Amino acid sequence: MQLARTDGRHTRTLLALVIGMGVLIVVGTVIVVATIANRVMGSAVPKAASPGFGSADVAVPAGCQVVETVPATDRLVLRLGTGERCNQVIIVDLATGRLLGRLNLVPAAQ
Repeated sequence: MQLARTDGRHTRTLLALVIGMGVLIVVGTVIVVATIANRVMGSAVPKAASPGFGSADVAVPAGCQVVETVPATDRLVLRLGTGERCNQVIIVDLATGRLLGRLNLVPAAQ
């Protein structure tokens, strides 16, 4: 039985491929670890509070009261009540204090 002779050129090519793949594995691992660390550190650092807008006047009809407030992402929703003309929902921008809209709640026509 004859043992196959290894050609020096094939050995060098195989060695280069093995080294190249090893480098790719190391680079890929570094990228994965860096991405995980970045995401973990990014969620652990609290975000800075946005500057306030000072004070803002939101017109509420006379005799109406704010019954409920619901903060949304960048908005504040105010529900007014006590009286038929007070059935309204007011939407205010939290960053500026500007009135974005007003919804008048009316009975449905039958």
